[in-house]
Amino acid sequence: MELNYLHLFVLLIPVIVLYKLLLYKVYDKLEKIFVSIIFWGLYFYGGIGASSYEVDSIYTFYFLIFIAAFVFFYRLRYLFPNIVRNKITSFFALKERALFVNERYGDLAIAAYIFVCFLFLVYPEFKVTDLIHPPAPNAIDALLNSVDSSTQETDALSKIFFYLKLLISPLYFIALFRYARRPVMLFLLIFIPLYFDYCATGYIGRGMVLMGLMLCFFTVYIYNKNLRKPLLFGTIILLPILLFAFYTYSIARMGGDIQINLSGNIIEELFYQEINFPESFSVVADSGKHISFPGFIGWILALPFPKFMLGGLIDFPVINFDLAEIVTGFNRNDNGFWVKLTGYVTESYYIFGKYFFWVEALMIAWTAKMLFYLLRCIKGTEVFIIYISILFGFMYSRAGLGAILPSFTNGFLLLYAFIFLKLYINKNLITPTLENA
Repeated sequence: MELNYLHLFVLLIPVIVLYKLLLYKVYDKLEKIFVSIIFWGLYFYGGIGASSYEVDSIYTFYFLIFIAAFVFFYRLRYLFPNIVRNKITSFFALKERALFVNERYGDLAIAAYIFVCFLFLVYPEFKVTDLIHPPAPNAIDALLNSVDSSTQETDALSKIFFYLKLLISPLYFIALFRYARRPVMLFLLIFIPLYFDYCATGYIGRGMVLMGLMLCFFTVYIYNKNLRKPLLFGTIILLPILLFAFYTYSIARMGGDIQINLSGNIIEELFYQEINFPESFSVVADSGKHISFPGFIGWILALPFPKFMLGGLIDFPVINFDLAEIVTGFNRNDNGFWVKLTGYVTESYYIFGKYFFWVEALMIAWTAKMLFYLLRCIKGTEVFIIYISILFGFMYSRAGLGAILPSFTNGFLLLYAFIFLKLYINKNLITPTLENA
């Protein structure tokens, strides 16, 4: 993949202008970090590849409109999301602003999450011994298990474990704030569940590891001023080692022979893997195919409900699989099928078409904005806010709506219930006092 560096430079000019507009009169430092991670994630995965000679020039137009729409809709500060912020803030300011009144409740959430992760090592197969002798990575089997077919069926208990893990995860990330100034403990708490997942399935995506490292980096950098210089210096030193490890893992997980020629091409290959998403745009656009919009709306409406409650009776579109079929030419049930991620611009074009593709930017901007305002007024949610920004800036930018919306709906149900239960209790406790006054 060869980049047109003049195009890259020229494109960066409007991107920087849009970034300045995004941060205009944003005084909250955490909000600046939040939107910056999202914005530059969108640019890195959707914008740098636009300068490739292999990408149609019209893609640049769609990218700029999308990112401009994101900035515009996020900057609409006095619409519905602002109302949500004021309501939540007023209720929590009346009595108790912390989600966990006692620190022990936070530790209980951490213990519950790690315990549920451990359950996958016990059931449906006993794999506790793999903690000592971890299995070789196998991305092929993991991919095959992710494709629905009539021959595959997950038992009810495994579904319950998975859903419990999904529900507890927001409380787990909120509880990590207690360890924001204890970097070693923070690192262990983030990566122990990931290691359990790897031993249970024999595979974990590089993206999950990278997200964990990013969460550690930003949390330690923000809340440990005395560690900022050592952290930056250590990151620079460790970066080549991490790149080598990621490259080795990318070969091993596909069953390849790990014989690496250290010729300096490792960084180039990894960089290409992370920015090549725009190359798929012209294939999808020229195909003339679009998502079944009623099916897409049905998928959105069904997100708050666990899959096992629907019983598989409704056939919703799987966006990444649909796009991969168009780009690779394979059917999802073929042996050679693999999920080629296409990025958010191609996805938005596939879902909403060439005239309304910007609607997805509105969805992302307002979802990010509402989640930030919902959580910002609650004490101790800062690490979770950073994690959400990484979900947008990294996971969404690469894998689109299907990678994040399920987490923000049914995955956060327990969190939403917890928050609004506290709102209800606070309102009932304080309203009589206000009336008596």
